[in-house]
Parts: sequence; C-alpha cells; structure tokens
Amino acid sequence: MKANNAFFDPTKGLIDWFMALWCVLMPVTSFLLIPSVQGTIPAYILGFASVFLVILSRQGEHPSIQQTLYFKLALILAGIWLLLLCGSQLGHLLSDRHDFGDMFLNSPGDTRVVLRSVLYTQSLYLAACVCIALFFRFFFRAEWMRYVLWGGWFLAIYGIYEWLYFLIFQQPGDFLANRAYGEDLHTASWSQAIQLGPFNLLRIKSTFGEPSFFSAAVIPYLFLALQYKRKWLSAALFFCVVFSTSTSSYIAFPFALIMYGFFQRKLNLSIALIILLFAGTVATLYYAYPETFDSMFTAKLNAANDSGEVHQGTMDAMYEAEKTFSLMNRLFGIGFGYFYGAVFNSVLINTGWIGMMVYLYAFLKPAFLLRSDNEGLALKVGVATLFFLYLINVSELFLPTTWMFLGLAYWRLDQQNQEKEAAQIGNIRTRLPEKHLRRRPSPHWGGRQPE
Repeated sequence: MKANNAFFDPTKGLIDWFMALWCVLMPVTSFLLIPSVQGTIPAYILGFASVFLVILSRQGEHPSIQQTLYFKLALILAGIWLLLLCGSQLGHLLSDRHDFGDMFLNSPGDTRVVLRSVLYTQSLYLAACVCIALFFRFFFRAEWMRYVLWGGWFLAIYGIYEWLYFLIFQQPGDFLANRAYGEDLHTASWSQAIQLGPFNLLRIKSTFGEPSFFSAAVIPYLFLALQYKRKWLSAALFFCVVFSTSTSSYIAFPFALIMYGFFQRKLNLSIALIILLFAGTVATLYYAYPETFDSMFTAKLNAANDSGEVHQGTMDAMYEAEKTFSLMNRLFGIGFGYFYGAVFNSVLINTGWIGMMVYLYAFLKPAFLLRSDNEGLALKVGVATLFFLYLINVSELFLPTTWMFLGLAYWRLDQQNQEKEAAQIGNIRTRLPEKHLRRRPSPHWGGRQPE
C-alpha cells in the first residue's frame, strides 16, 4: 500500500514527534498521568490520541485504504466484544449464578455476578491496546523502527539504573512509579530482591510492575535489537534478562533461542554467544548458588514457596469453579476481566471458547505465517515467545509493548503479502510478451494488427 508512506505527509514532523514519544514511553506501565485515575499510563493515552490522529489526517473526499481497514477491523473486534458481553451475562442470568466460589477475581470486593465494575475498566484497557495494535499495523513506517528501539533503550537503562541503585544503597530507587493496584493499593513498583551468595541484588523489573511482566517486554526487544544489529542495546537487554532472575524469563528465553534457531536453521555469532553466556549463567546458579536456583525453579514449580503456592491455589480454585459453568459460560466466558490469572487461563475463563479462538488466531497467525527472513524473524520469535509466556505464567495481557509487537508483526505480514502479490504480477507481465505480444503487437508500440 504505497499510500501508507504518504498518509501523514501534511503533518510529517508532528507525526514523527508523536511516534518518537509514544515508542519511548511504550514500556512505562508504573506511571499514571493522572494518579487518581487507573489506566492513564502514557501509552494508553497516546493510543486513544492516535485514533483522532487517524481521523484528522484524512486526505481528500474518500478515506484511504489504511483508514478503511483500520475502522473495519475495529468494528469487527467491537462486535466480538459485544457478543461475548451479551452471551456471558445472559449465561449468568439463565443459570441463576450467585458467586464464583474461591476463584481469584479482579476487584474481589465487588460481590455482583452480572455486570461487575471490572468489566468496564478492563474493557477500556483492551480498547487502548487495540488502538495501539491497529495503528502499528496499518500506519507504521519502517523509518520509525529506530523509535521502537529507543523504547528498548529506555527499558534497559532504567532497569540497570534501578539495579545499580539498589546494589549501592540497598533500597529501591524507582522514582517513576505512582501507580497502585487493587483494593489494597498494592504498588505497581514491586521491587523484589534475591540473595546471590553474599550479595543482595534487585530483580530487574524496570518500568513494569514485577519481573514476570518485564519478561514479556525485554525478550521481544532483545531479539529486535539483534535483528537490527544494535550490539550495545542487545548487551544491555541481555544483562536485564539475566538479572531479572525471573523464572518466566529463564524459561521463555531458551524457548525463544530454540525458536530462533529452528526458524533460521542456523546460528550467527551473536546468538551463539548469547546461548553460551546464558547457559553459563544457569550453570553457575545451579552449581555455585543452589539455594537461589531452588527458589527460582524447584520450589516454585513444586509450589513449595509463596509464589508457587499462590499459583497452585489459583489454578485449583479455577478448576473447581469451572466445573459449575453452564454451556453459555463455556462458550462466551464469565465476563471480560472477571478472573485474574495466567493470560491463557484468563482468556478461556473470561471469554470462553469463542474468545479463545480469537486469541489463538491473533497470536498464532503471525507466528506461523511470517517468513523467517531478516525482516520478520525477530517479530516472529517475539510473538511466539509472548504466546508461550502467557501460556505458562504471565498474568497481564494489557501490556502496551505486547500490542505494539503484535501490531508490528501484522504490519510486516501485510508487507510480506504485498511483496508476494507484486512478485506474482511481475511474473505475469514478464510472461505476456513471450506468449502474446509476438502474435499481436500492441498499438501503443506502433505495431500493426494482422488482417
């Protein structure tokens, strides 16, 4: 779509500044522009602003192809959301449900079953994230990729700053966070320390609420930096992965490396070096610091520590409550944003089988269909890793970076399809002279039609 490059030409300087600011602030989830209003993180606000940008930037009497596709897909998603909303709430009314047992719910103080308040707040988060994904899919330009990498730099630098500050002063140095979650106002900057021999180290979480959320951003950024050969950024992000000491990171990162090698069918020097360094890190933890290794992996997987116990308790309560679901609830879920757990389970419980099909399609399509070339490999691996993280543990779907990478994956997939169509048209045109033009010269070339 060549119109994509010219779409914002009249306000090119403004759009460049907007995209630079948006991409840099995309990883920031612990800071609210309006502290008393949840959800006013910079990326969400700029996501909503991007809708007005699309509307106001219309050229001519007719909307561009990008605008048409943007609003068409937005309406389709809104229709699916409305279908799930009506189906889930109708299911509660027909089954005369009064509670959800011991299942771990968002806003547990709200005892209502039908139209709980969290349904509206979580839907607003979804709307902001959809705005991010749609803008990056239909209006992103290749020249803006440097801004995306600036966001990676912001994520890495702030994470390393926090880590060094804690190392020196033995107290958190997060000066950005002003956000709190839940009815008990749990801070969005959950600084956690880990004992590594004689050292008490901060688990890097940077601008995210906790290390497991951080893993869903740092790994896609790292592979994007590797693709664009940003060596210093790659090194900084790898440092953050290692010293996040997040179980999610330490499980998902090898998965991403395996996927990278499988898709590319070869290993370059940078990836080989990272594999060696990461393997050395895990081996050092296992042999030199067995207690730390046990707390990160063995105890958590066996539900022998607080984190593992909470995770196991959440799963058990979910399975018990699921047994009481009606057919309507299995199809449409119990309500958007009701249940809080690992993303995969939350999607299944909250949106049912229909919502799960949409989720699987959205994440697996680019993971399977993107080509494993230099342009699409990092996004292919990034989206596949996000899907894996959401399957095993990470419990926050509405991270702005997730939807940015998902939008970029579809942007690249659209480009890939356009290149394929252009190549097919080019092949047809090159074959036409051989088959037809000798027998019937074109009048435009001065040829004469046979009598």
